[in-house]
Amino acid sequence: MKEKLKEEIKSFSPFWKGGTTRPKLGWSKMTKGGSVDEIAIYEDCIKDFVTEDSNVLEIGCGGGFWTQKFLHANTFVGLDALSAEHNHFWERVPRKDGFQYFQVEDFQCNELKDNSIDYLFSYDVFCHISYSGCREYLKNLYPKLKNDAKCFIMIADRDKYSNQEGLNRLMSRTRHENLKDFLDDYDGPPENGRWYFYGIGKFCKLLEEFGYKLILKDATLHSDKFNPTIYFKK
Repeated sequence: MKEKLKEEIKSFSPFWKGGTTRPKLGWSKMTKGGSVDEIAIYEDCIKDFVTEDSNVLEIGCGGGFWTQKFLHANTFVGLDALSAEHNHFWERVPRKDGFQYFQVEDFQCNELKDNSIDYLFSYDVFCHISYSGCREYLKNLYPKLKNDAKCFIMIADRDKYSNQEGLNRLMSRTRHENLKDFLDDYDGPPENGRWYFYGIGKFCKLLEEFGYKLILKDATLHSDKFNPTIYFKK
């Protein structure tokens, strides 16, 4: 299982750009053909939740697009499948005491101290992680989070991702020849850039399994037309 999950990270890392092509301080009001309002996502998931006392974890920090909204936090840890050098992370994010970046090869979360994180954010990352990988991440994250830690994770959900052309493009990156098989294969082998559509229901079952508390099934109901962001707490 560990080797499979390592291969999974390697397989999607070329696509896990995390905003490396975006301007340093620029917002894009609407991206992906008008489907994502990044300003509204910031207001829904970050603005009222991160303070000067916050200890932030970002999974898939990429080139630091979202990280720039956490600069006032007390501490920050970024995890990414690609190196900081590859992502030009420190060119976009000022080096500060308490700010760390780790390139990871698995979902063990060994880079994190127990009971150290009170805010978690991950966008456009877990859609590339299989159901087994997601389960492993949530299990290993639990002891790293403080009680009442606020967590926001964007996933892929078929009911919300209604764009047929987009689904066909995602399927074309895999070995599947029909959409049903592709959508049902939410725990299949890693392939470059593939998406896993296990959806809100199965994700919430994992939250229940590990003792998390669900707050909102979709915190970005109106700010992201295609993908839900689950809001939950430890």
